[in-house]
Parts: sequence; C-alpha cells; structure tokens
Amino acid sequence: MATYSTIKGFTIQSLASDPALTPLGAGTWASGGNLNTARTTVAGAGLQTAALAFGGFEPAASNKTESYDGTAWTAVNNMVGARGYLAGMGTQTAALAAGGWYPPPVGVNLSEEYNGTSWAEGNNLPATVGENRGCGTQTAGLSAGGYNGSAVNAVYEYDGTCWSNGGTLGTARYSVGLLGIQTAAVCAGGTVTPHQQSETYDGSTWTEGADLNTARKNGGGCGGTSTAGIIATGQNPPGAINATEAYDGTSWTTLPATVATDRFNVGSAIGASQATATFFGGKTSPGVISNLTEEFSIPASATIAQEGQVWYNTTSTVLKGYGAQGAGAWSSGGTMNTGRYYAAGSGASSSSARIFGGGTSTATTSILNEAYDGTSFAEEADLNTARDKAPGLGTLTDALEVGGTDSNLAIVEAWNGTSWTEVNNITTGRRQMMGVGINTPASLVAGGNSGSPSAVCETYDGTCWTEVNNLNTARISGGGAGTSAAGLVFGGEAVTANTEKWDGTCWTEVANLTTARFFNAGSGTQTLALTFGGGPPFDLAITESWDGTCWTEVADMAAAKRPSAPKTSALSTIAMGGGPPATSASEEWTIANAVKTFTAT
Repeated sequence: MATYSTIKGFTIQSLASDPALTPLGAGTWASGGNLNTARTTVAGAGLQTAALAFGGFEPAASNKTESYDGTAWTAVNNMVGARGYLAGMGTQTAALAAGGWYPPPVGVNLSEEYNGTSWAEGNNLPATVGENRGCGTQTAGLSAGGYNGSAVNAVYEYDGTCWSNGGTLGTARYSVGLLGIQTAAVCAGGTVTPHQQSETYDGSTWTEGADLNTARKNGGGCGGTSTAGIIATGQNPPGAINATEAYDGTSWTTLPATVATDRFNVGSAIGASQATATFFGGKTSPGVISNLTEEFSIPASATIAQEGQVWYNTTSTVLKGYGAQGAGAWSSGGTMNTGRYYAAGSGASSSSARIFGGGTSTATTSILNEAYDGTSFAEEADLNTARDKAPGLGTLTDALEVGGTDSNLAIVEAWNGTSWTEVNNITTGRRQMMGVGINTPASLVAGGNSGSPSAVCETYDGTCWTEVNNLNTARISGGGAGTSAAGLVFGGEAVTANTEKWDGTCWTEVANLTTARFFNAGSGTQTLALTFGGGPPFDLAITESWDGTCWTEVADMAAAKRPSAPKTSALSTIAMGGGPPATSASEEWTIANAVKTFTAT
C-alpha cells in the first residue's frame, strides 16, 4: 500500500499543539556562516544581513568583534575591554556594549560605543552589573536586570551620552531575554531557576504580561519589537533547549521551527523584524563553546496554503493541515490624533504601524508622527522637515521618509525608534514617488514628479542613494510593494492601471490593475500584494489583491479615501487617514488561514 510520504513526498509532524497560523508558523532555521572565534555569552547588534558580534568568553574573556554581511563573519577592531555576559544593542555601525563580567563573578560598569570602525569608552553605568541584557539603539539604549552578588531588578536608560535609572523590573532576575526599544520593551524568562514570566515596559513602568510557553534562562537570544518579537534557544538545566517562540504584543506562541543545535548564551541580531533573525555562538548541551550561526526566515507567501503543511495534534488525536485562505475584510481601526492625507506610512501589520508627515489642509504640511499598536495612535517625536506627498518605507522602529512637497525636496529622514535624523539626500529631488522596501537599508523609490512625471528610480543601501534602471512608464502617485530586490509598482498619474515588477536590475510590465487610479496605497510583496483607495475623479474604496500574476477585486473599504499604509504585508495592513478633506479614521485589513481537519487513522 502506498504511504502518504510516497505519494506526497512530505513527512507528518507530531506536535503537542497546533502551530501558529501566521507567516511565522512557516518560518525555518538555516545555517549561516560560522564565527571566526567560537565563544559564549557573546553580545550582538544589528540585522540579519548586517550584524555585529562582540565580547563573550572563549573561555577566557574576549574583546573580539566580528561583522556579518549575511554570508560571512569578518574580524574588525576589538573592544577596549574584554568581557562576557554583557548587554548589546544598536546597529552594525552604531552599537553599544554595557556591563558584563570580567572575570565572573566580577561585574563591570563600563559601556562602549562602536561607530562602524572602532570602539570608544563612554560614560559608565550607575552600578556594576553582569548578565544584564540590552535592547534599543546607541542613542536610546536599555539595560535590564542582571547580577551583582544577587539578582537585581535595576533598569538603566542611555541617551547617547549618559546612563540614568529607568523603571525597575517587577521581578529581580538575570540572563533574561529582552526585545524592543527603550520606550516599548519586553523582558522574558531568566534567573537562576528558569521561569516563564514576561514583563512589558512603556518607558517608565513594567507590567506583568503573558508567560513564555517554555521556561528558559541564559539569554535565549530574544529580539525584535514589543509587538513582534522572537525568542529561541536558552537553558533549562541541565541542558540547552531549541524551542522558538513568537510574541505578538499580547501572547507567546511556540513555532514549529526549532534551531538545529540546542544551545544557550547565544548572541542575536534581530533588529526590528522577528521574521529575519540571526543567532550565533553560545554553548551546546555538552558544554562545548560554539561558533555556529543560524538564521530564521519566513517565505514571502507563508500564509498561503502549501501541500505538506500537515501535522498530527497529539492532544486531540486529529490530523490537521492548512486549508484554503479565508476571505479578507476591512474593519474600523483606531482614530489618529490629527487627521491627515498624502502622509507616509511604515510598519509590519495592522498592529504595528506608523504615519508621518502629510497635509492637514491643502495649504498646510505637517511634521507630525504617530505610532499605532493595534488599538490606539500615540504621538511621537516630530519630523525635522514638514512635508507631504513623500513615500514612507520600513518598519515601526526603522523607517524612512523620502523627498516630498510641491517644492520637490531631496531631503531624506530616518527614524531609529526614538527620533528622526537627516541622512543622505536622494540624487533627484521630487515628490509623489512610489516607495518599495520593508527595511531601510534596502529601499527603492520609483518615479515621482520633479516638474513633470518621472521614470527615475533610486536604491538605498543604508548610506547612499544610487540611480538604477528607469521605469518603463513615467508616473507619479502610484502604489508600491515588495523589496528593493523584488519590487512592484502599480497605478499612478496620468491615471493608469499599469503594473511593473522589479527584479533588482530591470522593470517588466505585467498585468494591469482592474481599476486605473492614483494616490492609491500599496502593501505586501511581489507575489502577494494589496492596493486600496485612490482617485480620481472621485476617491475610491476599491481594494484589489495581486497573486503574482493578476489583480482581483476583493472587499471594499468602508469609506473612499486616499490613505497612507505600511508596505510590509498584504495579509494584515491598515489604511490610515485620507482625504482631502483630512480624516483621522483608520481601517484595518485582515485575512486568516483556515484549518482543515481529517479523520486520523
């Protein structure tokens, strides 16, 4: 008799509970390049393709630093002081190291800053501490917990120059997992007896939150944002664990994917995205110091049903699998503090979004900046330059606003989770460009108006803008989705239904929108995108879905508008504001996977 695996070629997993029905549920771990120096209790900073590893024990205390490009690690300038069990935060070119042991159990209060080339000592922590953990940026860092003869609940905040006391943890502990930014963080697990407790921080007070599913201590490699975090590896004596959990701002979910090598005391580089995490170093279960790197990623179409996503739930004795995707729908979201239109948007989903700039009237542009957590909008630090008609790129904590206004600005500003900073200008000042990119070091802007509709395209590498091949059709005010290596633009003015896809080198015309429009919002990937709203001659509520081949009309928004939106997801997005006249309303788009059950025999 033929078996399932013979017919389909897939194995059936035996799981104690159902995996998360989200893109993360289809995530996988894969081997990356090995560290040049094996070490444990190593600190990390940066992103999956731009990471930094520093300090740790080899087993002697180390001051070595290595830089990762997504493929290989390269030794760079050493830290000033050798130490392990230290807190790391920031980016590959602007990192911060704080506290640690040298040697255990002698804690240090030292902090150092890295500028992409070398380390320099900064102002000390208020107290000596080891086994503390860090998150945030070099100019807005956070150190939580630690050990100084006993577990401490101390929390310290860094403003780019000095450390000060922050709100104390509800439970004193060390070797925790820490994710988020200085004003929105989550602390999970830790202490000498591993536990499951997590606490959330709003910049002043910690509040007890949902428990981890697997108790763990010794790092756990926690990172991401306070509404989109991930924790993996760790220790639950006597051995290491490989369990991976995701945090959505409310609860922790155990993911099907586990790291290949059980270990603890790893370094991590996760930045603002739980979907692209890198874990390195640590100790394996037998106590061997490791140089391994493992990377977590999710496929672009993870939530679309795929053959082989089948599992056996051992608690219910039912064979289950992902079924057909459900129908998407719009629902009312939170109300912005200030209504705007022609604003920019960034973020990962309908519960992690940002709106900035825009017009409050036809004569008034704005510097306002608001973040959305799925319930309410909160005002945060303003832009430096008021503008509208500028694309937004990136995530909630790592965003760009590019060009804009009727004077055709070339100015670009970057958001680091705390403040906006001017970075290098685009080469050609213009407004009404289409933005493509879900992380700022790999962004693209296309078309726009520099006096007339333009076909010019530019890519950003995190430092400089470079002109690349033009669009086939010059246009302004269209929608954009995807990445700088696999992008999509659609619609625009003169009023068009034209769609073009970008392969990293050239643009190719593909199937048109069903309804021509401009000032339409776009979100998603090159193979699964969404566009909604726009005009003219009257504003539209029409929503269309792209499956990689063609556009299909789906559920309309409740109100016709020209909204702003994050570009990351076609499965969970938000239409913010719109007009003219300016509105403060928002609408959230969600689409769920169905689960099919089969008779288990």
